Amino acid sequence: MFDKILNTFVTRVFSMLMMFLVVIINTNTFGPEGTGTIALVILGLTLLQVLSNFVGGTSLVFLTPQKNIFQLLFLSYLWAVVSNLGGVVALHYLKLVPQEYTFHLLALTLVYSIYYIHVGIIQGKEEIRRFNALQLTQVVLLLLSLAGAILVCKGTHRTPTVDIYLYVFLFSYLVPAAVSCFYIAKHVGKPDFQGMGGLLAEMFRLGFWTQLANLTQLLTYRLNYYLIEGFVGRKPLGLYELGTRISEAVWIFPKSICLVQYARIANSDDDQYAKHLTLGLLKIVFVFSLLAVLFLWALPASFIAWVFGPEFAASKPVICSLLPGIVSLACMSVMSHHFAGYGKYWINAVGSLIGLAVTAALGFTLLPAAAEAGQLNALRTAGWISSGAYFASLVFTTVCFIHHTSAGFRDFLITKEDWLLLKNIVHDKITSFRNRK
Repeated sequence: MFDKILNTFVTRVFSMLMMFLVVIINTNTFGPEGTGTIALVILGLTLLQVLSNFVGGTSLVFLTPQKNIFQLLFLSYLWAVVSNLGGVVALHYLKLVPQEYTFHLLALTLVYSIYYIHVGIIQGKEEIRRFNALQLTQVVLLLLSLAGAILVCKGTHRTPTVDIYLYVFLFSYLVPAAVSCFYIAKHVGKPDFQGMGGLLAEMFRLGFWTQLANLTQLLTYRLNYYLIEGFVGRKPLGLYELGTRISEAVWIFPKSICLVQYARIANSDDDQYAKHLTLGLLKIVFVFSLLAVLFLWALPASFIAWVFGPEFAASKPVICSLLPGIVSLACMSVMSHHFAGYGKYWINAVGSLIGLAVTAALGFTLLPAAAEAGQLNALRTAGWISSGAYFASLVFTTVCFIHHTSAGFRDFLITKEDWLLLKNIVHDKITSFRNRK
């Protein structure tokens, strides 16, 4: 198991490095306003995926070991097409996406949906290395294609536009989506429509709580984007987006752990194993996240300006205000995946709703006044609002975990065994790399 976790972690670190190169290219090519525009399109894409995943999505990981793969795919495809078409129309008329990029968004979300349906099946089969290979393929394609496209623009004396990034982004998902068809083909049997109505109802029941949790969590993360654009402007949103991106790099390790943790708990009937697994991983995530945010806190604004462009030095206050929330959310992700492994998605939904309520209440009351005091003050305030929301969600999820597992105060203390567990994880990975040589 730990080999899978570390393999996933290494994959995510490499992906993060590739994405940071993409962010560097974007900020230096499109500036704060273009970065803000890209952020709004990608946020629209993410909102559509939440809608699409009401049938399918992460619940595929839970259902794949138990259900007919053909039926899971058929229902997920059908819902993805219907929900994405309706969702794009809704976002367009609500003006929650830049109007000139509506058709770009439609193409992106359809390809994106197919890709994540496939990787959901692959993850449910615990084919973690295959999952990681697809993730790497996407990010490498994005980086190379973007760099190539911008070089062509410069060679032909054309000004790169946001459209170029969106076309490249689409291409980077189209290729692995096609490749993943070959991966899952061996799991798909003959067409069988018997009992599909009952399966659809079960998928929607599981997906409802999962995606309600994801939607509320996403809005907790990103409601500030809409508030910043409305109260401060598109250009400041680009500064906030970069600060958020840098801060959220800390989540790579927790996400790597949760990927394997979720699949393990979903395929296990041992409650004690699940409890001890979650507690052990929680402590490791806490230590890692704390060290990572201290590093980000010490990162000078001059370095950010040198890497991403002079205007982006103003992102440093955003990073500092987000750091407490980043640690909270990293820890909460481990416990929320514990409940997801049991199919108790409603707990995560309620926790996310609490976070969203805090974000909305503080955002609509504090952010307008902060904006009047200046752009930097508004961005810093938005970061502290997010941190408060993340901490509130963590408190609720922790209380539910204690109630569900009967964990005591001592269970959360870092012990010698936890350090040995971390040491063994590192040792196993070093040994694994040596054996490959």
